[in-house]
Amino acid sequence: MRFVANGPLVPDELLVARDNGDVIFFCGAGVSQQEAHLPSFVELGGKVIEELGAAIKSPARTLFSRAKDTKHHIPGVGGLVVADRIFSLLEREFETNDVRAAVAKAIKPVGRPALGAHRDILTLATSRAGVTRLVTTNFDLLFEKCNRTLKVSGPPHLPDPRSDKEFRGVVHLHGRVDKTYTRPEDDEFVVSGADFGRAYLSDGWATRFIQALLARYQVVFIGYAADDPPVQYLLEALNLRAGAPARMYAFQGDSGDRGLRRPSGKVVASARSPLMIVRGFRPFGILSQAGLNARGTSMAGTIRCLRARRLARKPSTHTAGVASPI
Repeated sequence: MRFVANGPLVPDELLVARDNGDVIFFCGAGVSQQEAHLPSFVELGGKVIEELGAAIKSPARTLFSRAKDTKHHIPGVGGLVVADRIFSLLEREFETNDVRAAVAKAIKPVGRPALGAHRDILTLATSRAGVTRLVTTNFDLLFEKCNRTLKVSGPPHLPDPRSDKEFRGVVHLHGRVDKTYTRPEDDEFVVSGADFGRAYLSDGWATRFIQALLARYQVVFIGYAADDPPVQYLLEALNLRAGAPARMYAFQGDSGDRGLRRPSGKVVASARSPLMIVRGFRPFGILSQAGLNARGTSMAGTIRCLRARRLARKPSTHTAGVASPI
């Protein structure tokens, strides 16, 4: 189904699954960058470096300079520097609690941030029964700002995705800040390489959560770039292989260096792949339109209406004419 003119065909089965409450939106930094203008993960590293006053020739500052240099970006792959390494180096130079406090301060929204993207995603993440389920790796509290009645959880106290009653509201998979944006709210706060390794590999609590999520739901990634650490660790930990059930989708735009790829660098976008990528549009524009549809009727109902319109527009065998595309 196309939501915008000349947009891509979003798989019908994904839209129907959303109607049935079987889709989970998995949201990254791009969501909070869109209208609220919060930093990307790499930009966050730069803000924390300045907040902490890292030495001019410190390893973290040197690595950040290379990370933001567009000459080191490969189309379709992204940067050569994995952003979590910046925070790993900062934790060698400063106390971990100081680094995390600087992260919390750096992502505090200025003024009254626009929350259109967050509201649209929350609309899509809410079932026809009125139950909202959404997972984010963002530390900010902008989803909660849209709806203060939402249940919120963070690590290590994550809900069981297999439980309808337990798994509700917004899950901050990597932790969240406190209400004052001065420190982490949760015991786990995943920013450095050590944090990611513990979450996805050694302790593996993030991996187990996502595995349980995929066993029950179809997952839609939105707001991630190729070199985002959450994507790298997620795909590596799950060890995805072509031929697995297509339980994951990704919204991405046209620019070549923003694609989601597996750690090997191979694009995962075939119909038989476990990660199907919907390409060729501005993701938040189509989500906004999809959100409008979701408020009015079911996606399945919209699909049926569009198909009926297509059939009505097709010329019969007895009448000459040209079918109008939708």
